[in-house]
Amino acid sequence: MVNSSLIREQLYVYRYYVGAIATTILVCDQIYRRFFEVPKQLQHIPHLSYWKHLMSLIMKEPLVSRTQRLIFPLLSQANGLYLNKMPFDWTIYVANPILAKTVFFKPEYATKTTFLMDYFPEDSAMMHFAGKDNVAIINGEHWKAQRKIMNPAFHREMPAAVFGSLMPSVFELIKQMQSNGEGHVSVSTLTRRLTLDALGKAAFDFDFCALKDEHSVWVETYNQVVESFLEIIPIFFPTVDRVYKFLSRKRRERYNATFKLVSLLDDLADKKREELLQQKLDLEDDRSNNSNDLLTMMLKAEMRGEGAWTKEELRHNMAIFFLAGHDTTSNSLAFCLYYLAINPDIQAKAREEALCVLGDEPIDVFPTLEDCKKFTYIDMCIKEGLRLQPPANEITARITPKDTDLDLGGIIIPGGSMINVDIQALHYRPDLWHNSETFIPERFAKGGEHDLHEGITYAPFSQGGRICLGINFSMTEQRVVLSMLLKKYEWELPSESIHHDRIVMDQTFNVAPDSLTIKFDSRY
Repeated sequence: MVNSSLIREQLYVYRYYVGAIATTILVCDQIYRRFFEVPKQLQHIPHLSYWKHLMSLIMKEPLVSRTQRLIFPLLSQANGLYLNKMPFDWTIYVANPILAKTVFFKPEYATKTTFLMDYFPEDSAMMHFAGKDNVAIINGEHWKAQRKIMNPAFHREMPAAVFGSLMPSVFELIKQMQSNGEGHVSVSTLTRRLTLDALGKAAFDFDFCALKDEHSVWVETYNQVVESFLEIIPIFFPTVDRVYKFLSRKRRERYNATFKLVSLLDDLADKKREELLQQKLDLEDDRSNNSNDLLTMMLKAEMRGEGAWTKEELRHNMAIFFLAGHDTTSNSLAFCLYYLAINPDIQAKAREEALCVLGDEPIDVFPTLEDCKKFTYIDMCIKEGLRLQPPANEITARITPKDTDLDLGGIIIPGGSMINVDIQALHYRPDLWHNSETFIPERFAKGGEHDLHEGITYAPFSQGGRICLGINFSMTEQRVVLSMLLKKYEWELPSESIHHDRIVMDQTFNVAPDSLTIKFDSRY
């Protein structure tokens, strides 16, 4: 009795502590179940460890290394499918080429989800920048309506002349950078400034002055926005960002830069619309007129009654074009320059093709669209660079029909599941690509390794009905830029470069490192 009484007395005295401990255990259990326990209906699919993935991101492990170390061991267990909780909820990833083709092309997998954007607070920089109503993530009639307005702009001939006209400024910038940097050129800086001006001219009929002025308001603002979207906390823990931005001055500056860029884009669109209204320009469908930029053509389509934008929809789509159209091409060019630098025999072969088409006279020649069609080997080099360093390692997640379970390669996909395609894994699977980490452009020759594959093994711009709208824009720009650089220069890595054996990333995503420099030797 005494012991029982003492126990009751002690429990009463420490009741608050006991309650706190019990509550803590309960909360921890709920957190574990919420974040780390695989839902019962998905437990037949192997999963990627949340903690291992998070630590990989925090340590800025290169994407290739993370894919090989954490994902490849899972692929033999469920026909190339695996689960990943990062960043917000369990998603089925497909790294099987046959099943990837099904996801890309079958209508039951066509619905994109806004689940990722739903996690961002309404006042977040990401929501203000891209929103939930851009063409990349909307569905159904809303998507068809936006595509109707955009179709003339994206089905015209690409403005090769616009891209070529920027190259004399690029050559001048290379000369300046080499004189200021011990003969070396920062490749990521060069390609970022080039592609920003190319986007401005071809997409918005606006000169961002990036090549002429590294301190241009557009250059500085956009660079801060890109840095903002590469930060771990704002992207993976958006609710925490509300506190983080008040604690970190640098984060606050990057957050504010996003709103500044949005304001600049709004002003750009307003001025273009007002200009069209004042001039009362011919609104006929003029997709063959290369003098029209993308923004002008979209606004003209709206004025012809082919659809209507809200101010927010136009802004969000301009922002998506800005981000996707700039970063994908900038990084792709930087990586391709790197691979050509460390493979002088391939560079020489690509140059031979450029000189065959453009001539070997010591003058700058701007490639035409017809010229670009003749760059078959240069095209292979671009594609191989995109295979090794795809602009995005996955597509925008899809969601399956809520009330229907699907059979994907013998694996049951519960109704309402999120599903994605792991582009990085497809591009590096050693059973699909011989020496998958080696730069071999001939993979993409007619009848080459890629042609022999079944399903989808190469998808740097996605595939199917939702393939990236800007694919032709990016590829044309890269063909023009690389061919003119090959005609003008030979290049190599500096002897002291840390990238001779392999490219050393400074981000966890496929972003060209700031430490990558190249030595250009002018041929004329």
